[in-house]
Amino acid sequence: MAKLVASSTLGSAPDTYVYALAAVGDGIATIGSDDTLRIFDPSLRLLQTARPRDSGLSCLKAFSNRTLATAGRDGTIRLWDTRAKQTSQLVEPQGRAISALACHEHVIAAGTESNKEGLGDVSVLLYDTRNTAAPLRDYPESHTDTITQLAFHPTQPNALLSGSTDGLVSIFDISQADEEDAIQQVLNPRSAVHCAGFLTADQAYVLTTDEQFLIHPLAEPVEGREPAPAIDFGDVRETLGCMYVIDLLRQPSGQPVLAYGHNERRTLFITELSGPEPWAFGRTVELPGAHGDEVVRDLLLMDRRAYSCGEDGQVRVWQW
Repeated sequence: MAKLVASSTLGSAPDTYVYALAAVGDGIATIGSDDTLRIFDPSLRLLQTARPRDSGLSCLKAFSNRTLATAGRDGTIRLWDTRAKQTSQLVEPQGRAISALACHEHVIAAGTESNKEGLGDVSVLLYDTRNTAAPLRDYPESHTDTITQLAFHPTQPNALLSGSTDGLVSIFDISQADEEDAIQQVLNPRSAVHCAGFLTADQAYVLTTDEQFLIHPLAEPVEGREPAPAIDFGDVRETLGCMYVIDLLRQPSGQPVLAYGHNERRTLFITELSGPEPWAFGRTVELPGAHGDEVVRDLLLMDRRAYSCGEDGQVRVWQW
């Protein structure tokens, strides 16, 4: 069982939701519903704040050891150099809201939010930060609703995964400019995608908005044979005894875990995923009290320590 060792609003107003966490250098960053980026040290001492006007911040990722990437409803990706306190910007050409980000070396992937359902309404965009004049790639035909997740492959930097509320997960080869050539595989979890990513070099995981958990093989199908089926854990709320799943996360050791919560019991859990032959739920650490009866939005894992943030406006530190 984990112990709560610190908690802070980091100066935010009582009605603020804290959306996301990211490690940067020796510090940690958050964004919230007050459109503020906050950087704090491991003891929750506030170090820096920034509030880009009318940005509608919704995405936060570490771009490098000293740089953060944020994006939101204003269609602008901002790169924050935390040491030099400088900002550079990348713009979505049509001014569409950005709903997902992923970073790898000098490349940033951005997914847009849907204004209406239909082909061409949303795009997966690729930017080269060494040439910011226009996106390097624009894939507008693979999804018909808001992009909720983007992730680069851990060992193949040209492989990019995208998930959407249209219920599809696409795997792109971003070295290909033509979208038809770029699409390598399409997964169909049959429900809107909450989060997704690469579990191993040849497997992808998907968590849907109705808490279905699936692991899909990424091996190329052999002609004349049916592709290998997904490992389907079904609705994990009953299996894990939770009300919602936050995401699949990586421990510092590299082992995957599922983070999930129960509002009524005011508890947060971290359960190891052991495998891969077969994948199964293993040891669980309980974080009692969680964020009260409010939803936990994100969790950042470090050595025997975790940082959580939620809709109560708090960032909390746990140790075990």
